[in-house]
Amino acid sequence: MRYLVLFFLIGFTTLAVGQSKPCNRSVKGKVLSRETNEPLPFATVSVQGTEIADIASENGEFEISNICQKEIDLEVRFVGYKTVVHHHDFHHPNPTIYLAANETVLESITIEDYQTEEIQSLAVQRKEINKMSITTSSLGDLANEISGVSMLKTGSNVSKPMIHGLHSNRVLVINDGLRHAYQVWGEEHAPEIDPSHVDQIEIIKGAGTVKYGPEALGGVILYNTKKPELHEELNGSVTSSYQTNGGAVGSQFNLGQGSHNFAWNVGAYGTYQGDLEAPDYTLSNTGKKEYGASFNALIHQPKFDVQISGSYFDQELGILRGSIVGNLDNLQEAIDGNKPNPTFSSTYDIGSPRQSTTHGLLKSDIKLFLGDHIVNFTYGVQQNIREEYDVRRGTLNERPVIDLKLISHTLEAEWVQASKNRWNGSSGIQVYTQNSVNEPESNPANFVPDYDVINIGAYTIQSYHFEKVTLELGARFDYQSLSVADTIREIYTYSNDLDFNNASFTLGFRKKLNPNTTVFTNLGTAWRPPNVAELYSWGYHNSRIQFGLWRYDFTPDVVTPPNSVFDESSRSVPAENSYKIISGIEIDKTKLKAEFVVFTNKINNYIFLRPYGITTNIAGTIPYWLFEQTDALFLGSDWDIRYTHSDRFTSEVKLSYVYAKSTEKDQPLLEIPPLNIDYSLEYKNSFWTLGLNLNYIARQWNEPLVIEPREIENGNTEVDRNTDIFDYMAPPDGYFLIGTKIGFEKKKWSAEINVRNILNSRYRIYTDRLRYFADAPGRNIGFSLQYSF
Repeated sequence: MRYLVLFFLIGFTTLAVGQSKPCNRSVKGKVLSRETNEPLPFATVSVQGTEIADIASENGEFEISNICQKEIDLEVRFVGYKTVVHHHDFHHPNPTIYLAANETVLESITIEDYQTEEIQSLAVQRKEINKMSITTSSLGDLANEISGVSMLKTGSNVSKPMIHGLHSNRVLVINDGLRHAYQVWGEEHAPEIDPSHVDQIEIIKGAGTVKYGPEALGGVILYNTKKPELHEELNGSVTSSYQTNGGAVGSQFNLGQGSHNFAWNVGAYGTYQGDLEAPDYTLSNTGKKEYGASFNALIHQPKFDVQISGSYFDQELGILRGSIVGNLDNLQEAIDGNKPNPTFSSTYDIGSPRQSTTHGLLKSDIKLFLGDHIVNFTYGVQQNIREEYDVRRGTLNERPVIDLKLISHTLEAEWVQASKNRWNGSSGIQVYTQNSVNEPESNPANFVPDYDVINIGAYTIQSYHFEKVTLELGARFDYQSLSVADTIREIYTYSNDLDFNNASFTLGFRKKLNPNTTVFTNLGTAWRPPNVAELYSWGYHNSRIQFGLWRYDFTPDVVTPPNSVFDESSRSVPAENSYKIISGIEIDKTKLKAEFVVFTNKINNYIFLRPYGITTNIAGTIPYWLFEQTDALFLGSDWDIRYTHSDRFTSEVKLSYVYAKSTEKDQPLLEIPPLNIDYSLEYKNSFWTLGLNLNYIARQWNEPLVIEPREIENGNTEVDRNTDIFDYMAPPDGYFLIGTKIGFEKKKWSAEINVRNILNSRYRIYTDRLRYFADAPGRNIGFSLQYSF
């Protein structure tokens, strides 16, 4: 507890409580076009009910001073654009107001920041969500459009974000302001998030994300919800869609309204998809069913805000039937690029193997405005139920082999300090608990044990601003307790209690070289304790057999018996520690917007899953994998260049590359995303949007050794499988994909047609776990229609 007190003293002793003086308030901001993101020069910004106003500059910037009220209504006007009235209080300075053209379906919106951004010296990228895109794309696909972000996949339906080559427990997923609580230890488990609840995706690529806690070695991805808007008339939208590949139908509904003191919004979503098609064959058992609903309510008073939100998401996903092969020949044929065996006719039925998950979230926020200070209290509870079904005989086929129930609680308190003498900052305490239980009789032996996690953390972030420079320091201390217990057919087998603690820091620098150019650098440390799967996983899970660090040995046999495990006294498994430096330059001109980022990430005690051999059981011939620990190095760069050629034409080039290896073994690591180059060209007028996308994914040339299954079975290899990192197949060839989009907007109606993989190219994705068994899906044409009111 003394560490918690220490961290708060660092923050609290920095500043004294600031007092506001009458009529000395001011507000600065920008007015931009929502369609082009360009400034709207000479827009009129006024305070309703007064004669106070300002005319925006050529860059769309405005500043209004001598304001007496603590809350005001800003009215923004520009010829040819919809007028917007925005309710503003001075706990949210620097609004950016996006005006929509009169003839478009889009509405004007406002984006506000708190008094302090978390870490301003980090690389942060945001993507606004088009509600029509959700019905024909997944949240994973939309996040994948941001440079430096890729996807780890298990077929077409299961994907989770990778940032700078790291994924799963090394990328924190924040949903509606809470750490998303799901069985994140499974690399084949996608975050179960209701897409209708998401309004913006935000990516933080640095390791120094001290606000969010352990496990952010790669970065943080935030799925931000649409906040209720005060002074908003009843509005909403209904969207329907159809996709040719898989015959998917989907729909989404959103509704919201706001008065002076109360605002709300609700959303609902559903999709139904059959088997997908590769260019040459059906990807059998790749259907999905999803539906979800969400709500958000805000009570606003001059001294406080109360916000309550919730969401529910139900998902059933088929896993490629051809990933369960009957013998070694079938496995080798699939790796050689032949049609998966078995392959059936296309259907909407979802059989085994499959995943069925539900996720519920309920959260309350209380925000107190104490002078120029803000104190936030947040409580959230989440329930995640996951069932996984394998191909089994008779009635066993309808019983899950993995049946887990996870309950999580989050309690946070944060103090946002008043800015004073160029200082600002925030400090907080977070308590996070999880309880995961295997439902009885789901399987003779549990893949992972029951577990309880308690994490207590405290942090402070302080920023100092002078002239054109920002300096930042962040510090955090965490204590985590992990308790596990396992049974086999209700017979007790083993238990263990593990404690971890760590301090992490971030030091950042940002400087504006001129009005158009900014440089930044951030040095951060991060850490991650081993999870239950890395320590205790035992058996079959999603097309592979895998064993944790405490479940195998090489003498006399590879695998320990089910009731025999190692512990920290016999095999030490220390926490991962990351040291990441990320630097970049941002260019923001009238026609050119660009960001260039380079990073180095040294991770000690890096835990990874690697192939070891082939085995045959009642389910078929299956590869098996072992967790291993080593020191690792990740290097890379992201480029994002956007150029406005004219009022109607815009193009964008994105490039990302990651190089990674085990420094201890001097060997490449597996499943690191290869070079990715993406180019898009967009034409937009009052009614039409036309887009062209060209995407090139190179072959991963920094590849590990390759030992094909036939070599392992026949013993025709000289590779030491106990020490060398290898893969079962060489990285897929590079490939080139072409996509296009046609959009139309008229009054309250909008429509969109998008085509992916126009040439119906055959390819496999290196970061797809099912690349061993099948090609990626072929051409897909999506149709969306939206009515807004």
